[in-house]
Amino acid sequence: MARSINEIYDVIIDEKENRTSLSDLDPQNDNATQLLGDLKSDSKVAIWRLWAYITAVIIHTHELLWDLFKADVERIVSAAPAGTPGWYHKKILEYQHTDILVYVDNQYRYDPIDESHRIVAKCAIEERKDGVVIIKVAKESGGGLAPLSVPERDGLVSYVNKIKFAGTRTSVFTSNADIVNIIYNIYYDPIVPLLDLIPDLDAALLLYTTTIPFNGAVNVNQITDVLQGVKGVKDPVFQSAVLTTGISGVDISFDVEIQPPAGYILFDDSVSVMFNFIQKL
Repeated sequence: MARSINEIYDVIIDEKENRTSLSDLDPQNDNATQLLGDLKSDSKVAIWRLWAYITAVIIHTHELLWDLFKADVERIVSAAPAGTPGWYHKKILEYQHTDILVYVDNQYRYDPIDESHRIVAKCAIEERKDGVVIIKVAKESGGGLAPLSVPERDGLVSYVNKIKFAGTRTSVFTSNADIVNIIYNIYYDPIVPLLDLIPDLDAALLLYTTTIPFNGAVNVNQITDVLQGVKGVKDPVFQSAVLTTGISGVDISFDVEIQPPAGYILFDDSVSVMFNFIQKL
């Protein structure tokens, strides 16, 4: 970052003070604040001090130009294809279904850009140890998430094969939501009727599914905290949890947390089915 004029002037003066050949120049122990004060008075100012200040202004201007140049280079670099997970994530969200890519300035792009044709709402990039880049995606549907249709996925695969870096192996994955069945003993205050408590618990779990980052882990402690915050709940006691994968229907038990293979989840049923309700006075 560019130094101020005063900072540069003081550095010049410090160097002047260190040179015995210049020790006769007055005033001694000068600084930018003193110079600017003298300029506002009727005192005559030594020419050498003016030249030092002019030099400080020139160096300051030069450093400002270098700052602008650096910012411009960083902008160009950040916009350039890099093949990083962040770059793939950005490009996947830019996919325009049924639109044709054009090759301009050594890269593929859409012309025109039409955001209404973008269908990928959520994307996660995973790099496997064998070098394969997994591209996990979902679209919005009915207020929630859903897998891409076969034509939509095929179009996205074709798009990825064009924009990806040479030699990179990629796999596009999209699936129905993974289904979570989670069992709790809910100790509750009977002053809150079950007819009111059950919908509130259902709403709390639904909200939880929308707050998990795409491809983020489902965490039992977080679910417990969510349930604990519902009016009338005294003690939510976790019993068991099973995730059924949306792609293959395989059941996976967990008791701490699990990363959903589909990237997103739905709960199996109403809490009236999953939870055991026990009054606690």
